Amino acid sequence: PGDEALPAFAPFTAAMGLGGLLCGQYHGGKRWRAAGLFLLGTAAAVLASGGIAGDGLYSGTAADNTAWNGFLSGAAALLAECALGMVLFLTLPRRMAAPQPEQEAPAAQSAEAWTSRLERAAAALRELYDACAPEEEPEEGPSEVFDRAAERVCRTCPLCSVCWENSYASTFQSLNDAVPRLLDRGRLLSADLPARFTDRCVRLGEFLSAVNTELSAYLLRRQYRRRLAEARTGARRQYAQMSELLSSAAAGVRMVPAFGEERCRLGLELRPRRGENVCGDAADTFRRSDGLWCLVLADGMGSGEGARRESALTCRLLRQFLEAGVQAEAALKTLNAAMSLRGEETGSFPTLDVCTFDPAAGEASFYKYGAAPSYLKKGGVVRRISASSLPMGLQSAPTGPDVTRTRLEPGSFAVLVSDGVAEAEQDEWLQDLLAGWEGEDPQALARTILEESAKRRKLSDDCAVLALYRPETGARRT
Repeated sequence: PGDEALPAFAPFTAAMGLGGLLCGQYHGGKRWRAAGLFLLGTAAAVLASGGIAGDGLYSGTAADNTAWNGFLSGAAALLAECALGMVLFLTLPRRMAAPQPEQEAPAAQSAEAWTSRLERAAAALRELYDACAPEEEPEEGPSEVFDRAAERVCRTCPLCSVCWENSYASTFQSLNDAVPRLLDRGRLLSADLPARFTDRCVRLGEFLSAVNTELSAYLLRRQYRRRLAEARTGARRQYAQMSELLSSAAAGVRMVPAFGEERCRLGLELRPRRGENVCGDAADTFRRSDGLWCLVLADGMGSGEGARRESALTCRLLRQFLEAGVQAEAALKTLNAAMSLRGEETGSFPTLDVCTFDPAAGEASFYKYGAAPSYLKKGGVVRRISASSLPMGLQSAPTGPDVTRTRLEPGSFAVLVSDGVAEAEQDEWLQDLLAGWEGEDPQALARTILEESAKRRKLSDDCAVLALYRPETGARRT
């Protein structure tokens, strides 16, 4: 209708726009759906535009019929072009884009790379440990002192054949009998030799001087070999411990942080010895990133601030190792070696008691260095877990802790106590208390144990109690 008529291209613009709008709604989805929606949207827009255009283009005259036919012809061409475009769209290769799992691949590859590096470093240290093994060499004996002296003095003596050939047995026996006095005094005297040897020897003074010179050289060589052996042993021990730590750390890299739904309950009570302001025992509880529950109890030697400082240091160092993903036994071996060196200066050798609980496996592990017995309680049944190892630093460096692994059933308690709570051979009252206790609060249990211990032992030593409770299946988690 005159100037108000729609432009000829308006219906086609609307059709293309509607098809593109619907197609855009499925960006990143299935390609055939996007193509189908584009074609349907275009067709719907063409039909709607045809109705609008019909009012202005078709009025029954010949000229108008020609215009209407032209619109229909253009619409058909548009639909054909859209169909052809849809086919071409479906045949074109999809633009390559990294899916979400591949976006996370670098992190996974990084973890694998770190694991591989740590394992190779651990293997290198193990090989270095083997390479530093002492070679089997015959140890030099004190009899070689006489052999070297005889080589210097007796070879040119006119009686050499008499002493070392005709009377070899007598000469050998005379010198062999003098060895204990030679080593004890550090010097050989003529009185140490029998008369049958001294009466025959025409170079006795020269021989005694040569023996004493060779003895000094022998003692120096022996001292050097011993120090070298100690240094080699210390180095090999360090290589072995570092290798074990790196292997443990490599295993930790593979750990995926995954806290289970199960939430154990923990209890902790400390009480100083009567007359002291601070407790010489130290304790810590935490849950590692892989879901492992850890209970640590250290008992410093003596009481007061000095004992507290040593026990707190032990707990803190062990927690750092465990939270870094190092396995408990490897961490304890390393810490034991460090405490051995530290103990030479401080004279303090703390005991260490560790309990770990893996909810996924349902397994509890107890590690002890000179620690008091621990207890497992399930209903009225109590199991006592003891060990015979020495405190940390008193064990030889490669020696690991005493380890006990057991299953911790739902509804069970794991209880750790220091030796100030109950004597190892007089803990029947504690086992009876655990068997008869019917609560589910580990904090209340720890408090009850300490109160009863104070009545019996009058706080004659520092006291610490740690308790872990695994709730019954389906019980409310806290």
